[in-house]
Parts: sequence; structure tokens; C-alpha cells
Amino acid sequence: MKPTANALLLAFLLYTGTASAQQAQKCCGTSNSTFLLGNTSYAPHTQSLYLPSDLVGEQSGNITHLYFRYGTTGEDLGNTLDSLMIRMGQTTQTTFANGTTFYTGLDTVLMDASYDIPVGTTGDWFVIPLQEAFPYNANQTLILDIWFTGSATTNFGTYGGTNTGRKIYALDLVSTTGSGSSTTWQDLGFDVQGSVGIGDMASAPLHIRPLPGNDQVMITWPTQGGSATHLDLWDVDGRCVRTETIGNRSTDHILDLTSLGSGTYVVRLRFSDGSQLAQRFVRL
Repeated sequence: MKPTANALLLAFLLYTGTASAQQAQKCCGTSNSTFLLGNTSYAPHTQSLYLPSDLVGEQSGNITHLYFRYGTTGEDLGNTLDSLMIRMGQTTQTTFANGTTFYTGLDTVLMDASYDIPVGTTGDWFVIPLQEAFPYNANQTLILDIWFTGSATTNFGTYGGTNTGRKIYALDLVSTTGSGSSTTWQDLGFDVQGSVGIGDMASAPLHIRPLPGNDQVMITWPTQGGSATHLDLWDVDGRCVRTETIGNRSTDHILDLTSLGSGTYVVRLRFSDGSQLAQRFVRL
């Protein structure tokens, strides 16, 4: 029996390389807080510390994506943040100076006039792709600084655990000190790999990155001659097990894996100009 064209495509893809990333995360708290990506009355500026001992799966490399967990408030609305700026840095220190002093000299990894966080489900992770990759040293404390000027859903909450001197907040960017009275220090996930941020992905192929929890993957792709229209998922036997429509002008898509068994799969992305991109991944 002659193999089908789809089977031949699959056989070829199984021998090609695949994108990979190490997952690092601090998880999993059950305390909801709006003092990170929602509240504007008290905490539009936050700075959090993540020590190597706080994280699982950490290794040195480039951080390209950040992940947070939907809390119990505002998750059904999502959020739009005005003038979102995320900065990162590292230090050999393990605390804020005097307990409340902001670290300075940080690198800007994202600056967006209007950033949308989609509607989600309590406890699930959502992703924020960075425009610039951050070179991470797994032996040092990671500093995460978030600032925004407006929030459409001011009660938008994210999950975390007890804040034991790991997070401070303020109403502005110019204050040298902040308050540590927020009781919640948010859960965090991030990809560490040897590539770059989304600002440098124009010549990159299709990328597949597992989201924390291993039940979803984030698929990203460069700008093509046409817009992405459909995503096809093939199993190891060459069967198309799922087809999903891609939003207009989108360059990323989250694929839910909860209904899939373990094994090797191939993602094929179809574009309006007839071009395609394909990549494999393994569902553990």
C-alpha cells in the first residue's frame, strides 16, 4: 500500500528538529490578589523577587515568555492594561534593601501602549510574550518589575502564595521605596531557552512551547506573506485529530492538550497565501 501524502509529510517531520524550552516556575498558591495586573488605586507598580530556591526547573538561559495564573476575580472578563511596562534584572541579594527599597537599573523587556489579557479560568496559566529576551542566571535572584497606567478590570486577580518580603508596590515609578503590606506574592512561570524574544522572531520557524502544567502548548510563528487561517493537528499514524481556526492577524495560538493521549504529534499551520509551517512535539 502506498503511504498517503499526509503520512509522508508526517514521516519527514518526525526526523526534523523541534523547538524546546526549559520550564521554570514558582507554584502553586491559592491566594487571590489584584496587586499585580489589576489594581490601579494602590499597586500599578510592583516589584517581586524570585530566588533560585523559590523556583523549580530553573536553568541559565534567555527568558522569552512569562506566565501567571488566573485568580478568582476578573478572570471571566480578562483585562486590558494601558502603557504596560515590564522590566527585569538580577542581583546576588535575597531581599529588598531596608525591606522596601526598589531595585533600579533594570532591563525593559516589554513596553506596550495597550496589552490584552484574555478571558480565562481560575487556576490556569496565561502567557505574556516578551519583546526582548532577558539573559537569566539561575544562580541569582530574579527581579520582576511591572508598571501600568490604566486597567480595564481593576479587580483582575492572579494566584500566589504568602508574601514573605518578596513583593513591594507603589502608586508611581518615581518612588524609591514601596509598601510590603500585600499579603500575596504571585506564582510565576517562565521559559528559559537559547532563542530570542518575539521582537526578533521574523525569520524564526514555527515554535511550540509547553505552558506550565503540561496541558497546553503555546504556538508562535513569524509574519508570513499571508495571515494564518487554520491549525491542523496530526497524530503519529498520520490522522488529523483536530482542526482549529486562527484569529485574524494572530501570530500565536494556545492549543489545549487535555483530551489528547501521550505520544508524538505534528502541528501544521496553514496561511491565506497557501504557505504552511509545521513542527512536531511530544505529549508526555
